[in-house]
Amino acid sequence: MNVFISKNTLDLDEIPSSLSAKGITGIYQSLIRFESIPIKIESEFEVLFFPSIRSAKFLMDSAKIKLSSYILACHGIQTQKRLRELGYTCDFVAENAGNPEEVSKSFSSWLGERKVLVPHSNISSLSVTKHLNNNQLTTLEVYKTVFSISNIEHCDIYVFSSPSNIQSFFKSNTIKPGSKLIVWGNTSLKSLNEYGYRADFTLKQGSIDELKFLLESILTT
Repeated sequence: MNVFISKNTLDLDEIPSSLSAKGITGIYQSLIRFESIPIKIESEFEVLFFPSIRSAKFLMDSAKIKLSSYILACHGIQTQKRLRELGYTCDFVAENAGNPEEVSKSFSSWLGERKVLVPHSNISSLSVTKHLNNNQLTTLEVYKTVFSISNIEHCDIYVFSSPSNIQSFFKSNTIKPGSKLIVWGNTSLKSLNEYGYRADFTLKQGSIDELKFLLESILTT
């Protein structure tokens, strides 16, 4: 049996070693890469919301802002975990990160009338901003996503971590008939549906631990 996950080995914690111990071949490869872009911050704000750890890192690397001067919020416990490793604590962490509608509503309620900056990629859906007022919101492209086309051998289980990884995958690959499909949240689910496929499982929290437990459940049934 073999498993494809559209994340690199270092981003998957114990999953590669756990699957290897079970005699399962893993293909761990992100199908996208990222490039920084010049940024300029002109608006005033009190809160920083990070859709992903990548948006935080590109903003930090720009040296345009000091994160400790702001209230931090983020999307999902996985992003929170990575930020904590960098020495930052979030006052708001979106629960049920796989449901962007719910995330936007809960963030809007928590934010109140405060102003927020949301750093993001050039192809971000910006779903968290849906229920925010325009006068309190600033969005800022801090990096661009580039497809890395690669041929992936047919697998028994496919795990897609983002819509962009799904789009990149289908540029040169097909799904093995009868395989199990796992997606990271409702936005990835929608993207997979657009290619004519249905997911067998949709991660709700979008965490590595959630994926690990799900894979263990699938492999033992």
